Amino acid sequence: MKQFSFTFLLCYGCFLSQAQKEPSKFGEVTMDELKMKTFVSDTSVAAVILFDKGETIMTQGNITITFKRHVRIKILKRDALTEWGSGEILAERGTLSKLKGATYNLENGSIVVSPMLEESIFKTRANKYVDQVRFTLPNVKEGSVIEFSYALDADALPGWQFQNSIPTARSEYVLEVPEHFEYRKQFKGTLNPTSHSKKGTQEKWVFTNVPAFKPEPFMPNKEDYVSQVTFSFSKKSWMRINLDLVNDENFGKTVSGFPWLRKQVEILLAGVKDPKEKMKILSNYVKSNVAWNGTNDIYAEDLKEVLNNRKGTAADVNFLLASMLEKANIPVEMVLLSTVGNGFVRFDVPSTRQFNYVICAAYIDTVKIFLDATEKYLPWDVLPERCLNGDGFMVSKDKFGFVDITSPAKKRTSVRAELSLNDSGGLSGKLEFIRDGYAGQEMRETLSEMGKELYLNDFKKNKAFTVSKSEFRDIESLEKPAVEVHEIDLADHGTLAGDLIYVNPFIALNLEENPFKPETREFPIDFGNPNESLYLCNITIPDNYVVDALPEPKVMMLPDRAGKYFYQATQFGNKITVVSNLQINGRIFLQDQYPNLRELFGRVITKQSEQIVLKKKQ
Repeated sequence: MKQFSFTFLLCYGCFLSQAQKEPSKFGEVTMDELKMKTFVSDTSVAAVILFDKGETIMTQGNITITFKRHVRIKILKRDALTEWGSGEILAERGTLSKLKGATYNLENGSIVVSPMLEESIFKTRANKYVDQVRFTLPNVKEGSVIEFSYALDADALPGWQFQNSIPTARSEYVLEVPEHFEYRKQFKGTLNPTSHSKKGTQEKWVFTNVPAFKPEPFMPNKEDYVSQVTFSFSKKSWMRINLDLVNDENFGKTVSGFPWLRKQVEILLAGVKDPKEKMKILSNYVKSNVAWNGTNDIYAEDLKEVLNNRKGTAADVNFLLASMLEKANIPVEMVLLSTVGNGFVRFDVPSTRQFNYVICAAYIDTVKIFLDATEKYLPWDVLPERCLNGDGFMVSKDKFGFVDITSPAKKRTSVRAELSLNDSGGLSGKLEFIRDGYAGQEMRETLSEMGKELYLNDFKKNKAFTVSKSEFRDIESLEKPAVEVHEIDLADHGTLAGDLIYVNPFIALNLEENPFKPETREFPIDFGNPNESLYLCNITIPDNYVVDALPEPKVMMLPDRAGKYFYQATQFGNKITVVSNLQINGRIFLQDQYPNLRELFGRVITKQSEQIVLKKKQ
């Protein structure tokens, strides 16, 4: 019997939701639903959400908020079993209840019901305040209808997402709040409701025939762009939130607490006077002694347990670093972040629920340095890429507020090629990859995970050239670029035509296709951080050939220097030097910037495909 598990994220009151016909009660699956073979609006899809209904009721008095959800899905093709094959619910501890589910199949003309069993529900601890609840539904196969429902106690008005990665026949959301209760609502996405009604204290939105949300390459967090409605109300201000966090045992008092750390800090920093060197030593100590377990959080556990276990959440790791910095008399504050993939922060909604991560801000006089000790393959003063998502909220006794989160690193890859061309069109020589910043981190992580042998085998795979020897340099020196050098041989790279040889100088780091193919763009482009690709190639040509033609130099620039491409091919004696440099200096490009960006990449591909022409001496 096949098992099927479904994915839902319900974290800090934000819900992943999916909802033509009025929703029926749980268990009232119809023969029409089971006999359904395709979805009329999109016959290519592997599954469709028949309905997704949500309801939030707020009561007066002490203000209780109850959220209920019921969803039913039709599995049309086997492909859906993989696409929807894993799942979890993230909900604040103790708030989830009445979870039930069932699978319905049509067998010999009868509806066979397979209820979800208690032992198919698995609860684990995601972080200090959040549970991860996983469940599987039995006997799911092509043609099945599945459904589930649950309730949730909340302390904020849950949002509702009308659009998902598969089509939705009907999505319905009902919100009921006491009269005169003030809240704000915000709609995102490009779709409009099929109907919207408001009667007394109840408001209802219905969307029908909702198309699947189709993300675009390099787009920001898609959850900020799918069609949805969010609500906000807060009893607190940012000032009040800051004060609460300063005095929280698992936040501000974690930094100032744990006096036993002072002795370890004194040992580590004995004889060290430079404050920047102190930061580096403490950061590297935490990285070496506590591994990040992959969980994001904003509150720390007991730091003694964290050190004993040698692993912890992002909050555990960075609060340990902060507390050690404080013991070293280095001024330090904690900064709340919403990571890439968690959405952008709304400044008009005072709530810690927008944040899922925390880093340190340490000071040398008035100079602020952001620190994060979760990634051992990044230099001590470089933040992980996931942190680079706009402003963060600094928690401080005297200077709280929003701060721009920056990092001194970018993603930079350089390739230096020293090659010799023979009169048969073959190339041989050295190929050197120099990876700096985030490119260096990616390379070091991959090398560590795979080992040198598998890494080199993967590098050689599907290459036009053969590799006779390889070496690595500065892999352990994180403040230097990671370097790998290969001795290569590339037979028949050049094309012979009579007394001419046509040679493309690129054997690495060239763009093979434009990542921005459509003529129009619906969503912004997010490159994450500035990045650069530099290719420097020296080719020694055969003595019996001369240069007949070189590609023309080219410089292309995007408005406001957001991007740039430089190309130049020169000759000196029997050596040709080609320089190609593509820089993307901006992070976010809006839709009106897309045509220029698309054209830039298209022209880069065209330029990099141009040939050097050599002619045999007469």
